[in-house]
Amino acid sequence: MKTRTVAVDPKAPQIEVVGQAVEALRRGGLVAFPTDTLYALGADALGADAVERVLAVKGRARGKPLSVLVSSVDTLASLDVSLAAGVPDALRIFWPGPLTVVVKAGEKFPAVLTGAAGTVGLRVPAGPVAQAILTGFGGPVIGTSANKSGGPDPDDAKTVQRAVGGQIDLILDGGRVTLGVPSTVLDCTTAPARILREGAIPRDKLAAVIALA
Repeated sequence: MKTRTVAVDPKAPQIEVVGQAVEALRRGGLVAFPTDTLYALGADALGADAVERVLAVKGRARGKPLSVLVSSVDTLASLDVSLAAGVPDALRIFWPGPLTVVVKAGEKFPAVLTGAAGTVGLRVPAGPVAQAILTGFGGPVIGTSANKSGGPDPDDAKTVQRAVGGQIDLILDGGRVTLGVPSTVLDCTTAPARILREGAIPRDKLAAVIALA
């Protein structure tokens, strides 16, 4: 397939460009776009077929959960996920931002997304492009990195094109991302929570507001 690349203003994304991305997502397509951390490989997080496409493009083994982008802390209630006492308040400190929290998935998420553990990683991105897409789409969007599993971190559109060009529908080129490193991943299915991957947010900053194992 032919992958279209469209330039997007990373600070003030054009309505028509965001609309192209939203339309592709609603058709079950795959769209790569810049977030505050890396370029994400976006798809409808509640659509099993779209999730299957993401796994195939990334060459990712089934059974491993994928991260999901949501627009705000307040949207979590509509997704039927539960968080331990105190965690939502802590999330408001770090969200929007480079923190992914792993929680038990609600029934709305397809099994192919949540993997054998029945969990999902959720994040509210800070980037204007990602936020505009989430608002326009009106639901959760896959936010896994737009690369092959184990491949170079996709911090610009050219890296995305080399990795998955010809396999996805659309790439929004917003230049190099701000951080260029993955989010920190926090497992909130245990008490106390534990860090699965230390990324853009260091452990000491999390430990100041969340009890950690």
